[in-house]
Amino acid sequence: MRATTMQRQRFLHAALGLLTLWRWALLPTLDLAPQEAEAVFAIKHGGWGGFFGLGPLLQFFARLGIMICGANEIGVRFFAPLLALAASLAVWRLARDLFDETIASWTVVIVNVLPAFNLAAVTLTPATVVCALVPAAALCLRHALQETNPLHRAWGASAACVALAQPPAFAFMAAVVLFFALPGRLRHHLHGVGFKIIAGAWAVVVLSWLIWQRCAGFPALAGWRWLPEWRLLPNVLRWLVLASPLMLVLLVLSVLAGFTSSMLISHRRLPMAMLLPLAALDFFYGPHEGWPDAGAAVWMLFAAMLLAHRAAVTQTAEIEHKISLRTIAIVLAAVQSAFLVQTDLPRTLGLRWPFATHGSAAQLPGADPSGMMRGWRESAKAVSGVLEEAGGGKWFVLAADRQLAVELDHYMGRDEAVQTPANDLRGFAGRSALYVTDEGDMPEALKKRFQSTEVLSVARVMHAGNEVRWLKIFACHDYRPPDL
Repeated sequence: MRATTMQRQRFLHAALGLLTLWRWALLPTLDLAPQEAEAVFAIKHGGWGGFFGLGPLLQFFARLGIMICGANEIGVRFFAPLLALAASLAVWRLARDLFDETIASWTVVIVNVLPAFNLAAVTLTPATVVCALVPAAALCLRHALQETNPLHRAWGASAACVALAQPPAFAFMAAVVLFFALPGRLRHHLHGVGFKIIAGAWAVVVLSWLIWQRCAGFPALAGWRWLPEWRLLPNVLRWLVLASPLMLVLLVLSVLAGFTSSMLISHRRLPMAMLLPLAALDFFYGPHEGWPDAGAAVWMLFAAMLLAHRAAVTQTAEIEHKISLRTIAIVLAAVQSAFLVQTDLPRTLGLRWPFATHGSAAQLPGADPSGMMRGWRESAKAVSGVLEEAGGGKWFVLAADRQLAVELDHYMGRDEAVQTPANDLRGFAGRSALYVTDEGDMPEALKKRFQSTEVLSVARVMHAGNEVRWLKIFACHDYRPPDL
């Protein structure tokens, strides 16, 4: 029996290695997502936007990957498959410590067929970092509780994971509090030194984040993104996309079963405590996130543990039916993952799938949200061609919004940063600009800041026979800053 278990573990590790190689091969198949381009912009031009808006580790891994492979899709995303591998190993170790090696192995299999996890594994977004940090924090927390030393390094490691997660990680900290606060013998840890270390590290990051928000004009409050999405359909549809329908049903049933068992009062309550706040955050705020970020969907990793445990202990179904249902759910989730990380697959089958105007998983299956990762290279070529015909020289590029600016900045490769109307443009007084927009016409208030404006070009960006976006390019002469 022991030999069989060891053979399964060797097979699992080999499979994870091959899966990591396959994910590396997928890295250059899509243009950078806006969040990835934002990190590259912060690296290239400086500023704290990427550090506080996306999290410190995302910018660190992007910078390190660029040093290794260059400023391209492979370089920016180089560490994404490795972080997914680290997340898988952390999940396996935690599930093994809580249950056994068989349940741990099935947990890793379930995790690696989840569409949300595969998206995080081939792109470098906050979800990529969070999927590695949260299981690592839970694993360190469990090890810390097994030590008698209140200042054991496991407490510091757990605190570091909490602090380095995407700021301000409110749901993450709520999960830690819930773990100690659930009925049991751990509530005294809420007054212990270890918890104070975690809470202190989190408080420092939150305070720094709030200071940056205040200096930047509170971008977190822009566009009413701080309000939850109360409509049921977008929330449920998003979960069906990120987990696959049958797998989502099994995950939810396993979580519900955990409420009626002794798990809540045992040492095995850690997955339940971690997933509840994260699932609530993901359900109500997840639809606001741009594609392909699905950071709060990290709750599915802990739900996978409960599903693997439930499948191992339940006696309500015949063993053949259990195996068949589990196999079908895993295969369907794997197929959906393949289609989601390569949304051109339906088009190769002759199906027309238009691109979404805004990259949100809530728009699936009506539209393909990967439009946010398509056509940026062609868009930059169109703008560069117009700029070259205009003579270049003292012209600067002005994009309608931040998303368009960071994408054009990366793919145009200019030393001078692409600007937006929200930037301080007083240093560009007297210069002419190319104004690029994918939202229609040029705002009248902005037109008044130039002596004259004219439309130079309208570009239709296509991919696989489908329209991705329209670009309208204006020549704007002699910028005049507003009077102070």
